[in-house]
Amino acid sequence: MAQVTHGPNGRARAPQVLRSLGHEGRVRIDGGPLAERIADATATYLAMEPDDVLHGFRVAAGLVSPGTPMTGWSSVTSEPTFGQWVSGLARLGATTGNRAARERAVELVDGFAATVGVDGDTRMSLYGYEKLLCGLVDTYTFAGHEGALTLLERTVPWAERTFDRARPTPSAHNFAGGHIGPTGHARTIEWYTLAENLHRAWLAGAGDRVGDFARLWHYDAYWDRFLEEPGPGRPWPVPTWLHAYSHLNTFASAAAAYEATGQHRYLQIVRNAHTYFTATQTYATGGFGPSEFTLPEDGSLGRSLEWRTDTAEIVCGSWAALKVCAALLRFTGEARYGDWVEQLLYSGVGAVTPVRPGGRSPYYQDYRLGTATKLPHWDDWPCCSGTYLQCVADLPDFVYHASEDGLAVLLYVPSSVSWEHDGREFGLTQETDFPRTDTARLVLRGAGRLALRLRVPSWSNGFRTAVNGETVPTVPTVATPGQWLVIDRDWADGDVVEVTLGAGLRVLPVDDRHPNRVAFAHGPVVLAQKADWTMPISLPTPWEMVDLDEALVRQDAGNGDGPRYRPVGVGTARLPLGDLRPLSEIAERTPHRVYFDLDDPRIV
Repeated sequence: MAQVTHGPNGRARAPQVLRSLGHEGRVRIDGGPLAERIADATATYLAMEPDDVLHGFRVAAGLVSPGTPMTGWSSVTSEPTFGQWVSGLARLGATTGNRAARERAVELVDGFAATVGVDGDTRMSLYGYEKLLCGLVDTYTFAGHEGALTLLERTVPWAERTFDRARPTPSAHNFAGGHIGPTGHARTIEWYTLAENLHRAWLAGAGDRVGDFARLWHYDAYWDRFLEEPGPGRPWPVPTWLHAYSHLNTFASAAAAYEATGQHRYLQIVRNAHTYFTATQTYATGGFGPSEFTLPEDGSLGRSLEWRTDTAEIVCGSWAALKVCAALLRFTGEARYGDWVEQLLYSGVGAVTPVRPGGRSPYYQDYRLGTATKLPHWDDWPCCSGTYLQCVADLPDFVYHASEDGLAVLLYVPSSVSWEHDGREFGLTQETDFPRTDTARLVLRGAGRLALRLRVPSWSNGFRTAVNGETVPTVPTVATPGQWLVIDRDWADGDVVEVTLGAGLRVLPVDDRHPNRVAFAHGPVVLAQKADWTMPISLPTPWEMVDLDEALVRQDAGNGDGPRYRPVGVGTARLPLGDLRPLSEIAERTPHRVYFDLDDPRIV
């Protein structure tokens, strides 16, 4: 049963079915590619000099300005990403227990606070201020720094009198809803994402003035389009050619509105928005937004693969999707909302080249037909350098969730968790080499009654479990993809649950207008073919009639992190058939293919 929770000042929050444990510091990822990303991001972002990050703000405030000006998007000030860097460091400190990350977030907040006058003027546009709010809320929430919330409350009156209230409805001609001010600059682009962290601040204990300001920035003209799903066979009655990332990110504001008010309409809006994006806007990787647009349901998604190099704004898009899915998991408890999370962790943000010292950052993913390439953004320190850290810092928060009657396992990664249930301390260690292998071994610490929920992924074919070597009755007794398989029993210390995940090769058409324009995946892992002097893959159509086990033969993973598939055939003397491997294993600047026209293979 969902439980009403209370924040500071006794404020009631909307009831939660699941409680994530990562931000409580109870989860550790013990190895594998996710642990490597966390370690790499920790080293990269803690190596940034605070005086460099704060340099531009101090110059603008007329203060002594040690350090060196940054480059790229942060060449004047680090406004475009400052709040996200602070947020990511605070979250990293919470999820990994890294004290230095937590202290760095506090140091940056205090350094920035010294540049803000008594009038609360941050000298930021709404775009940067929205991110600043996130950093301040997270530094208060996850690092326990009261000065961050104090600063936030000090800036709100300035924001009230500074940001114009035009709030234009985005359209194809103004896809991010920017209002052009007297200087000719659109200082309020993406205004409809501002409410999220104002609501979070109010829930954390900020004054009612902050909560009132949050409600001002609701995007009801767009949100209300998602109150109901369209009938069978009918397109969604929503505008398109809008800024894709921010038009998913706005539903994090709707989720925060639900948490702050308890009004069920907001939860229904977020549910339906998730369905809309996953059903009509996403590629096999979970990425979306070619050239940063939402698209009509007329085959535009498939056609975009013919010419767009900026196929998906992959890092920022991943962050928006992770936030929406996190809210839906907490408030509904439904396992199916873990599918998009897993998809992105393996093949979205988890398949990009990490942010490198100096600000070289991933931004777009390229899925073009013929040949694609992973390239960093052309400017240093773009917006995705902020959301990259936030995504990586939050990885431990998705693996396990506590429920009223036990524990839910969302992701199958090498990890451990500890939590309290019914007055007893429990722990669980997960041993797995997925996706190289298809099994996970869960070892329980502690004794007592509890329900262990195992997420059955939507891609699973043959999910099964055994406890201490014996199959046990479960509810439901059938492992239904997209749901939980529940093992509710009296547990003994050291009990072992063996899980077979049921991953296999899948063929994923890009949309219903292009049934033969497909990507290949092994479970959630999108596969790519190296395109340097290889022939693209083709299959007889309809491909549903093809025996995939004969057409693409599973190979040993070798030194990589995931499975390989070898196409049967030899291609030509000059262009042999290349194997399929996880997209995450494709190096930067290496030509590769993610999508194929099975009935009309193309080389260029």
